[in-house]
Order: sequence, then C-alpha cells, then structure tokens
Amino acid sequence: MGKDKARGAAVIAFISLLYFIWLMVVLLKERGYVLAGTDLFLSLKEWAIIGIILYAIFLVMEIFYYLSTPKEEKEVGGIKLVSSVTKKVVCSNCNTVFTITDTGVRPLRYTCPNCGAEGVLRGKVIEGVRKIITCESCSNSFEIYDTGERPLKYECPKCHFEGIIS
Repeated sequence: MGKDKARGAAVIAFISLLYFIWLMVVLLKERGYVLAGTDLFLSLKEWAIIGIILYAIFLVMEIFYYLSTPKEEKEVGGIKLVSSVTKKVVCSNCNTVFTITDTGVRPLRYTCPNCGAEGVLRGKVIEGVRKIITCESCSNSFEIYDTGERPLKYECPKCHFEGIIS
C-alpha cells in the first residue's frame, strides 16, 4: 500500500504542475503576451474555478488515502515499530533479566535499567535457567539468568547490593 500511496501522490503532483503551467499560459494569453490569435476555450476565471474544483478533489483523495492506510507502524526514537513485541534480555554485566520492545531491526541496542550497561541484541539465544533471587540486603526479589558460570555475580536493581552465587 505504501508504494501505491506514493505513486498516487506523484501523479497528483504532476497533474497539479501541468495545470499550473496551463493556468500561466491562459493568464499570459489574456494579458496579450502569448498566443495572440488562438482561443483557449475558457477565460482565466473559468480555468481558475476548474483549478479550485480539482484542488478540492485531490485534497479529498489525499485525506481518503491517509485515513485508509493502516496505522501499523509507529515512530519511536527514529526506529519504526512494526509491532510491539517484547523480548526478555539478560544483562551481560549484572545478569539482570528485563524486557525491551523488539523493533525487528538488528542489531537492536538496549540499556540495562539496573547497571546502565549498553548491549546489542543480535538474535542469539542464551542457554541457561531463569532464577528468582532475593537480595540479602533489602529482601527485594528479581530475576537473573543462570548460565552455569561460577561464580555468578549479580546486582540488586533496588539497592545495588552485589551478590555471588557459587
């Protein structure tokens, strides 16, 4: 539908340009600058009325195209979202599990809400087990991804207590 809409807009722009040129020819003819002995069928006023009617028709067509186009794409920070799919991501720095909105664009850059580390999602799947950890300091429960690596370091997203699973 996007190519059809662009093609329709290009045709409307081309017809509008041709009409503008024709209107200028009629104006110059009525002022006596060009085409002294020819008849252009209608006066400048009549051509102007036709132009207003054509403009109104083109405007209605553009509004129809705009309203009939599905609103499936959203613009978020310069990235177009095809759908709002969420992905669970594990921070490689603090092993915090959090969700991000997947735009479908790869590589997908994200920032960990816990430690602020930046990462990139390339479509790889990390093997391991999701675990719920309770912080020894503040008793906050949160998720981490246990990859089997020992010692496994983690950081509480609430109080930033650094713990180790051995």
